[in-house]
Amino acid sequence: MSTLPLPVWTIWGATSTAKRARKLLSYRMKAYCRCQLSPQRRSGNYGPSPWKDDLILSLRSTYGHGSENIEEIKQDVKQLMVEACQETVAQLELVDSLQRLGVSYQFEKEIKVVLDSIFIDNKEYEDLHAAALRFRLLRQHGYRAFPEVFKRFMDEKGRFKNIFAQDVKGLLSLYEASHLGFDGENILEEAMTFATHHLEESAKVLNIDSILARHVAHALELPLSRRMLRSEARDYIDVYERMPGHHSGLLKLAKLDFNNVQSLYQAEVKEMLRWWRGLELAENLKFSRDRLMECYLWNIGVDFNPRFSVCRKSITKLNCLITTIDDVYDVYGTIDELELFTEAVDKWDVGYIDKLPQYMRMCFLALYNTTNQFVYDFMRDKGLNILGYLTRAWADLCKSYLVEAKWFYNGHTPTVEEYLDNAWVSIGVSLDLVHNYFFLQHDMEEDAAMSLDHYYNLIKMSSLVVRLHNDLGTSKDEIERGDVPKCIQCYMKEKGVSEEAARQHVDGLLRNAWKGLHKECAEATSNGTSHPFVHCALNLARMAQFMYQHGDGHGFPGKDYPAERILRLMVESV
Repeated sequence: MSTLPLPVWTIWGATSTAKRARKLLSYRMKAYCRCQLSPQRRSGNYGPSPWKDDLILSLRSTYGHGSENIEEIKQDVKQLMVEACQETVAQLELVDSLQRLGVSYQFEKEIKVVLDSIFIDNKEYEDLHAAALRFRLLRQHGYRAFPEVFKRFMDEKGRFKNIFAQDVKGLLSLYEASHLGFDGENILEEAMTFATHHLEESAKVLNIDSILARHVAHALELPLSRRMLRSEARDYIDVYERMPGHHSGLLKLAKLDFNNVQSLYQAEVKEMLRWWRGLELAENLKFSRDRLMECYLWNIGVDFNPRFSVCRKSITKLNCLITTIDDVYDVYGTIDELELFTEAVDKWDVGYIDKLPQYMRMCFLALYNTTNQFVYDFMRDKGLNILGYLTRAWADLCKSYLVEAKWFYNGHTPTVEEYLDNAWVSIGVSLDLVHNYFFLQHDMEEDAAMSLDHYYNLIKMSSLVVRLHNDLGTSKDEIERGDVPKCIQCYMKEKGVSEEAARQHVDGLLRNAWKGLHKECAEATSNGTSHPFVHCALNLARMAQFMYQHGDGHGFPGKDYPAERILRLMVESV
């Protein structure tokens, strides 16, 4: 087992007084030179986060995780699942409700028993709603589900029969199922076209106040498979309460669970605020984004399960560092400085701080000490040294940042292929997921490197989805401040087309990336059993949709977006 590097303060403490004096003189001389030849610095024009420190510290909830009422209510819901076993459609709808209400994590074993039974039964349905719901749930959980089940609803020309055009409930289920399609599954492409067209027509005539109309509008805005799970749970609790025939015990469980977990989130983000302010990066690096709440929000979307508290807090720290260092490369550092910083991270050598300007020293030491603490905690708890995995992922990210910085300073606009080959790394998802992999692990029996290699395509597809959502949501702001061209601008120059045409092309790339991601998730899951890491990769893509749907919700969080959504998730109890 390799030895962990000494913390930087231990190394400094061993330095002689004379040596420290020489270094101090050297620092002052370098600072003087930099003042004489101060480079032109850019600015991202980032405003402050709407989430002030006193507001975060004031978060309070009367609920507490582990309410004694929950276990009793859970037993009632389990009994409801037993009673539903007499009717397959009722079972499917109950599983769907458990997922959408955000409580399915409390019934994983029971849900697997239900889906195993339905998969083995392999029953063919005459009802479009039942057939589509079965297909969606099975595919979502990694069972082998084939689009050919929909052929019975199609004519000899391979088109869906018009008799189903008025079946709004069936169309909704078909629409949601079609968004789990893989590349080349033409039946699901046809299903999406058919369902979308007739749902849009039905939306014109449905009673605007009806539950069904709300379901249709919500689905057309964003399919279920792309929604951030905790946000969907908050929305669906309101809808489920208005649905005739809803189960009062399940509704009560969903409300209690949401409020209890929300109180846990509030405690976690306050703990993270104390860590972040103790680091003092935002206070000293005024050019960078101070986005603690937004960095934490990503992890509610990715790892919402209460038992992943350590993972949420660790990745929040990671996201804060990524955001700051991204701004170093994007808006502030010179090429010479960025090359030095990249080399320091690549070598993982604290000795490089002598060569770095003051603001970079702070960044590097924050990164160095935080990462080494991750490694120490993991070694203490699991007996495995993960330093090489984490530092290699950081080096890859910084190298990709440096490529983009050189493109900008050289005035180079890459081709779309050249851009995406680098940009799927520079979005930071692979770094996030490498950390997630270890922080989510409970059993380290398998060799970590082999397991991560096994997930390479999954990591790449998740990264690509996040990158394309990011480009579509942030491209305009980043180009206006003077940033490297994004996918849209690369395609405009490469093909000589308008921005609108380029956006349509990137939308197509995004649809294909979602298909690839769903396929990788299915291949990494076997009959309802998968590592939480698979859900993590999928949820990161969902969070990108959530954060960039109406612009740059991370870099430029407005008064209403995503602040209003954060209020519903973090502040307002049900």
